[in-house]
Amino acid sequence: MSTNKPQINEGLPAMLKKFTDDFFDGLKMGAINRALEKAKKSKEMPPPVVQKLIDIDREVKELEKTLKKYEK
Repeated sequence: MSTNKPQINEGLPAMLKKFTDDFFDGLKMGAINRALEKAKKSKEMPPPVVQKLIDIDREVKELEKTLKKYEK
């Protein structure tokens, strides 16, 4: 009996993980954007709360951009 195992392409799992991570990050961002737009249009949501949500969203985007810069 042969004990040779087929070689697995090491790059493929990493590529698939990146693809799925990017895909689900995109879905998450879409949901966040929809919720933020809904909050902006809501008459029941106090304006200071809406502004805080907008500020948090902006800060998160800035942090992600900074982290990507140092990832490389």
